[in-house]
Amino acid sequence: MDNETTNTSATDSIEENLAQAIISIIETTNSPAIQRAREVIAHRLAISGDIAPSRIPQPRNITEIGGYINLLTEYNEVDQRSRMIAAALGIAGPHVNLPQPGSLPPLAFAERSQIRPDGPQQATFPLSFVMRTDFISAFDTALDTITAMGGAVPILSNRHLLPVSGAPLPASSDAQLDLIGRLLTISPTAALRDHTTDPISLSRPAAGGTFQVMVRVIDDGAANAGTVPDLDWTSWECDNTQCTEVDSTDARFELTPIFNTAGWYQTTVPDDPTTINEPGNWNLWRNITGLVPGTTRFGSELQLLYSAEQIVASPVFDQLDFIWTGTEFAAE
Repeated sequence: MDNETTNTSATDSIEENLAQAIISIIETTNSPAIQRAREVIAHRLAISGDIAPSRIPQPRNITEIGGYINLLTEYNEVDQRSRMIAAALGIAGPHVNLPQPGSLPPLAFAERSQIRPDGPQQATFPLSFVMRTDFISAFDTALDTITAMGGAVPILSNRHLLPVSGAPLPASSDAQLDLIGRLLTISPTAALRDHTTDPISLSRPAAGGTFQVMVRVIDDGAANAGTVPDLDWTSWECDNTQCTEVDSTDARFELTPIFNTAGWYQTTVPDDPTTINEPGNWNLWRNITGLVPGTTRFGSELQLLYSAEQIVASPVFDQLDFIWTGTEFAAE
């Protein structure tokens, strides 16, 4: 046996002993630092590429490795490219930002009961709605303003659940925003049926102007109802075949400025409805306060509301590094 072989064997023996010593410390020590080390190792295993065997042939030369790099570059898979190069070099791949395992997310979804105004559609209005805890205070103030003016806005908002393993990823900006509690929907049955009984309408001044989402004064005895004058309005009414413009004289006030003060906006002017089943986008509102284009990542928003275990078990794990473009979260 030559000296080179002897030195290699000695080096391998030292590395094995060192690895065994580290494993022994991790297994037998229960300090907070060692516990955190276990969690980091578990995360590393969760994202390591060699947990499952490769489905492509092992590269035979540097040219084939370059082909993989070019392929991942072409599809803008920057993180996957970095992990592939790290695996080839035998070093740790890029860090993946995850919340502290076992810790509770800083935010949650708060439940609120809501006013369900009288009328033919009352049975369709939900008894309650949910909203992010950091948004609910400003929204409560907006609803109090609406109530004081004699109106009511039924909200349609279900529980927010991450897609489970095997389910499709959120494919639209609205689906992404809904997962992180930034999409609000007014109950679609609150408008367009009968302008004399609906609590909400899509109306414009009869003299002309743009159709806006309006709130009808349904409680004349409310504290500030007297500040809303009776005016001439043109509103949309729809059935299964068409929508028509109808005129009325009554008290209505615009919803947009009240919702805007609470951080909720419509991205475009409401579309004209075509039928009751195609009502347009009047009832969709978005809250993008605090989302900075080119800076805010989808993973950061998810971590505010969901635990590490929920995120790792969901397909959204693949979108953690998506960045806010101003209209959606997308890969860099």
